[in-house]
Amino acid sequence: MEQPDTAINRFFRDFESTNSSGDIPAIVSHFADVFMAAGPQGAQAVRAADFALALPKRKQLFDSLGCRSTAFVSVQETTLDSRYTMARTRCEFPFVRDQVDPQQVLVDSTFIVDTAGDFKIVFYLANQDIMAILKERGLLPV
Repeated sequence: MEQPDTAINRFFRDFESTNSSGDIPAIVSHFADVFMAAGPQGAQAVRAADFALALPKRKQLFDSLGCRSTAFVSVQETTLDSRYTMARTRCEFPFVRDQVDPQQVLVDSTFIVDTAGDFKIVFYLANQDIMAILKERGLLPV
């Protein structure tokens, strides 16, 4: 991710690194104790502790599909006020499986980050349904 060296970009570089490492406590540490998660199916408040329980299954699924890392290819930040910053991101998921051409899946997301003290994600919007994209691409059984 070639971006200006801002505090938000450093936060997302660290988030990218922990996501790729699979370190669940480090991933969860980027989120507020309770945050809003929204996407094509609706929105809900999520406890970080519950999120931590779901992450290993997601990692296992993505590993089985041949995705071993993720990368933020762009982060566009907008300061909302003295405390909150919105980050519109594009994330690349490379999928490589035996005897199959590698596929790059790009997914857009929007985050609102509380920048008071330790930065924490307080809102996450999945702009697309990644599972639907994986099914459309033939990477996930229908």
